[in-house]
Amino acid sequence: MKRVLLLLTALLAFICSASATDIRSVNTEVWLYRNGNALVYQRWDVTVTQGTEWYIPIENLGKRSIRDLRVFENDRRFEDDGRSWDSNRTLEQKKYRCGIVEKANGVELCWGQGDYGDHVYEILYIIDNLVQRMDDESNDGFNWCFVNEDLPSAPDSVSLVFMNKVDSSQVWVAGEDGNMGVWVFGCEADYRIEDGDVIIESTEPLLAEDRLSVMMRFDRGLFNPSATDDRSFAQMMDEAFKDSDYYLDDDYDGQDTERKVRRFVGWLVAIVIGIPLLIFVLPALIEMWFRRLTGRRYDEKVFGRKVIDGWYRTVPLDGRLDAAYSLLSTGDHLSWDFKLFPQLIGAYFLRWVQKGLVSAEPDPIKEGRINLQFPSAYPPDGQFTDPMERSLYTCARSAAGKNLLLETDEFNKWSENNYERVLGWKDYAKTSGAEVWNSISEEERCHTAEFRNFLDNFTLSDERSVPEVGIWQEYLVFAQLFGIAEKVSKSFEKLYPNIYADYAAQSHMTDAAASYELMRSVGKSSSRFVDAANNKKAEKEAEGRGGSSSGSRSRYYGGGGHSSRSGGGGYSGGGRGGGSR
Repeated sequence: MKRVLLLLTALLAFICSASATDIRSVNTEVWLYRNGNALVYQRWDVTVTQGTEWYIPIENLGKRSIRDLRVFENDRRFEDDGRSWDSNRTLEQKKYRCGIVEKANGVELCWGQGDYGDHVYEILYIIDNLVQRMDDESNDGFNWCFVNEDLPSAPDSVSLVFMNKVDSSQVWVAGEDGNMGVWVFGCEADYRIEDGDVIIESTEPLLAEDRLSVMMRFDRGLFNPSATDDRSFAQMMDEAFKDSDYYLDDDYDGQDTERKVRRFVGWLVAIVIGIPLLIFVLPALIEMWFRRLTGRRYDEKVFGRKVIDGWYRTVPLDGRLDAAYSLLSTGDHLSWDFKLFPQLIGAYFLRWVQKGLVSAEPDPIKEGRINLQFPSAYPPDGQFTDPMERSLYTCARSAAGKNLLLETDEFNKWSENNYERVLGWKDYAKTSGAEVWNSISEEERCHTAEFRNFLDNFTLSDERSVPEVGIWQEYLVFAQLFGIAEKVSKSFEKLYPNIYADYAAQSHMTDAAASYELMRSVGKSSSRFVDAANNKKAEKEAEGRGGSSSGSRSRYYGGGGHSSRSGGGGYSGGGRGGGSR
């Protein structure tokens, strides 16, 4: 009997461990030809647990096109349905078949997943006009995404190799005196030029918002592309380098003259008008107080009105904190990012404690400071309401180290070392949240501001009702986002002390005092966490202005090095999502 129980336990553990789609690796080879076309080979090592087909969105094609999809597994070639792929078929009907779906903004590469379990899919397809003639006299190039963000499971590893199929006598040499350059964006990776091939390898597992995109430049004459990009390479570089950690260098070739002029003019303007701008500080303060006193704080283009003074008693936006943050940071003139973003981080922390995804442990050294203890098992994705929350939890758990205890100083240090990712979360949350609030009416958007009014004035409501503990938990999570959690919490305890005691107990806190301490602590910790990232960014920018190191010059000229997780804008191809469906 004991042996049977052990076997059943092992079987259950195996089933649970395989309960979600898993992508172990995505390995890519790209063969580049003289006419600018590319043959792409990808090897997907995955575990399939749901859906009937695997798909890869490839969007923003412009003058490019995708064709000739071929899929293999265990040396068996899948039957090609061409561009008439039918997704409304069963798992068995799609087995060993593949095809392309035309979309308004690109295509989807699709194939039948086959039986649930482990698979190694090998796919090939052609990108017409990947390398394009730039709108200048010296360069050809591209900026393309090869591995999408928001896959059903972030890959444990990715690699990408570019091979020269133009001319066997032609050798790619990167760097300042070379004939080409390469830059990598979207994930943590190292890259190098080896025997003329470009080799890119991830250095740590990807997160949900990570992608793998690559920008390459070639001297005019190496290729003979038939398509022309409407941008100069300098313009493409400007888009890609924005918010990245690639340093601009004044010694770049003549096509960078325009950038140098803009930089000089920028400094000149800053010097000439910097001091007079101080005159406008007072009017700005007056405007702020005017908005606060009159309530005319909202953007009419977002909410449909400037004053929102009603009350709304239901948690808005299906509980999506990223959507509330994105909506307020866009449409509320008094919700400033330097305060709202740390409050968003603190709201996630509070939600985790309430759900039992982490436990709040008093710091043994510093009174009033709370550390977060993570459980040994990673929670299922269903516990997270939005992609930003999942990404933050994964990083915080990783920063906690082997003992899974996240101390404030430890997290601040992690923030300094990963400041680009931390500050990149702001844009990530705004983008993912905007998808939610852009899909609803102006009246529904107003509910977020009305809900804040309701919480802020809870004791004044004649129509208030006693919420259930589960609802009250979400009330306080949103109050943390709004920066009023402790005030709202004390109001509720004063009115309903017994129910508040139940809330504290069910939210994994001992009593009211512990809950107040937790809210104060996560608020302060989140602010310091974001401050650490901002300070590190300022330090790096100061180093960049003081003169690039030889390493940064090499990276600027595309000679290899480490990727930039942030930046890389203006890319073609790729998209969001993919995987099982």
